[in-house]
Amino acid sequence: MSHPDPHLEADMTEQGWYAAIEQWCSTHRIWATAPVIVLLLVFARPTPASLWLGAAIVLLGEAGRAWASGYIDKNARLATAGPYRFTRNPLYFANTIIFAGFCVMAANPWAAVLGIVLFTIIYRPVLRHEAQYMETLFGDEFRQWAAAVPLFFPRPTGHPGRGSYAWALVWKHREHKNALAMLAGIALFTLIGWWRGGL
Repeated sequence: MSHPDPHLEADMTEQGWYAAIEQWCSTHRIWATAPVIVLLLVFARPTPASLWLGAAIVLLGEAGRAWASGYIDKNARLATAGPYRFTRNPLYFANTIIFAGFCVMAANPWAAVLGIVLFTIIYRPVLRHEAQYMETLFGDEFRQWAAAVPLFFPRPTGHPGRGSYAWALVWKHREHKNALAMLAGIALFTLIGWWRGGL
């Protein structure tokens, strides 16, 4: 009779726990992201330099979101033009830039490192699950696009995108509200810097 390998069982248990955490994060993104934001705010030590540089990075990320939002018509057609020629997930990549900008504004490397780890745990399963859903929805068209365009980190692909930019889609996705939220975040970090005497 063979006996189970305790190390193998431990590995499977750990994978099960991590998979459960990923699953929860992918379906509760707001709740999962909230502690990361609170962490940055509580341990933020903004300086004038960190605020200026971080705000510029945040605005760059928001510009990326506005660019991507003008091409995507969710579940209606596959977006392959604009930033979707360089990455399959330009919105999430832009979110990462925005988050990096707020980390710079916080000027606390330890909070930033922990925040990046948590951010990765939250969004890695989201990317995987959405890729599976898109393949189910668009089939061969998605598979051909996915074979040419990277999942996350952008790179020139030469993939022939189809579609044109539409401000109506930007408005439909309420990107203007997201932009206002980013400006509010910049103002909040500025206020924290003033309150802590760093300005």
